[in-house]
Amino acid sequence: MAVIYSLLIIGAITTLYPFAVMVTTATKGPTDQNDNKLWPAYWTDNAALTEKYIDDKYAGDMSRIAATRIGADASPEEVAKYRKFLAELPPTHWQSGFTTPANQVYSRLSAAYQAEMKAKFPRLDSLNQAYLELNTTFSSVAPPAENQQRKGWLPTPGPKYQDYVAFKEKLPTEFRIPVRAQVMYQEWLRTVYKNQIGDVPVAAKGEATTFEAIAWPPPPEWRTRFEAEGLPVAYKGDTVEDRWAKVSDGPMPIAAEEALWVQENAGVIRQDFLTRNFRYVGGYMLLNGRALINTAIFCLLAILTQLTVNPLAAYVLSRYPMKSTARVLLFLLATMAFPAEVAMIPSFLLLKDLGLLNTFAALVLPAAANGYMIFLLKGFFDSLPNEIFESGQLDGAKESTLMMRLAMPLSKPVLGYLALLAFMGAYGAFMYAFLVAQDQRMWTLMVFIYQLQQSAPKAVMMAAVTLAAVPTLVVFLSAQRVIMRGIVLPGER
Repeated sequence: MAVIYSLLIIGAITTLYPFAVMVTTATKGPTDQNDNKLWPAYWTDNAALTEKYIDDKYAGDMSRIAATRIGADASPEEVAKYRKFLAELPPTHWQSGFTTPANQVYSRLSAAYQAEMKAKFPRLDSLNQAYLELNTTFSSVAPPAENQQRKGWLPTPGPKYQDYVAFKEKLPTEFRIPVRAQVMYQEWLRTVYKNQIGDVPVAAKGEATTFEAIAWPPPPEWRTRFEAEGLPVAYKGDTVEDRWAKVSDGPMPIAAEEALWVQENAGVIRQDFLTRNFRYVGGYMLLNGRALINTAIFCLLAILTQLTVNPLAAYVLSRYPMKSTARVLLFLLATMAFPAEVAMIPSFLLLKDLGLLNTFAALVLPAAANGYMIFLLKGFFDSLPNEIFESGQLDGAKESTLMMRLAMPLSKPVLGYLALLAFMGAYGAFMYAFLVAQDQRMWTLMVFIYQLQQSAPKAVMMAAVTLAAVPTLVVFLSAQRVIMRGIVLPGER
């Protein structure tokens, strides 16, 4: 018995472990979503949390991150000066952090900007008209791109950028990334020498072995050339470094300030990473079309139709047997031998001819009759004592009364089990639901999740699958007793 129970426990663990990995992966991001670890390091390790925070702030740009690792040993007084310095910088001298990376679909900046737009424009149509855009939802509204460090860059004139500047000025200092001349100088050398650090003259790079390590200020001749060829006009004689030199003699304590910020706000930052993907997926499901309403209606109609058609067919086959009853059952069971995909195209063509595409009827009617359910219910009805029906007939009950007042109440465990099967089949349907209801207004939850998969990274998809599994898990746990009775009772009878 000990060996048997040990094997059962091991089997349970191997079943639950992938689900646990899926749930924890949903709390990860670009830096750790592929490590397949059950316990993300940033949950307990502040060093891992800091690394994840910095990657999030600089949108995963390793070059920018490396270029900003300066001033790590600064004192708390220097950090306080730097925070005050950031708060007083004009919008032209800093870029917004926490932008959306190329391989992601969500960021803190986009979330804050979309919230601002919702407050400013109660209707999406008003926003589209004001900014001359064609956004389908508020989740697709993106802030304007910034690239102040590139010479010749100019923002797109118009009300959108004006409103963005006003929004930008409200952002806390945490979002502010100074547009430093040192970084622009490094990028200018990278461009001139085609990313070959070995080709850069020693006079220009000093002792640096990477572009990110090239110091500022450069020698006068190289600074003159850089200001003429690579420095935007807005920063000539007014660089961030020039402004900081009036405040302190040391380097800007960027690394020290960010490390201290994480230390001071570790709980809030950790909670944001834990819930970010779930919040995005939840908003995506609620704001895109009628996914939740369509899924709920589809599941309810599927349960209603299957618990109407199948019991009626099974009751008739049980109470009024014919010579061909066995052949009818064989025919019904034969439908289970073919994959569901085989019937999709014929069903689609038939529904198209009937004009039922993009309706709930197209989703529900083809699956209203189920050979397995009819076979299971007929076997259960056959096992009911015939005396029950005879006593009802002696009392003058009609056949419909016998079915509704006698057979159906006794069949509740089996009907509950079949209702669960109907729910799971409808809730998890994707391919067929997308085939017969291609209008986005009729898409179900699974179709939207599939569409999200086309652009979302792994962690976001794990969050979507986790949230999608919750209703099924809740129904299964709530109906455990019904399931067991529905499976065991027909066999016992």
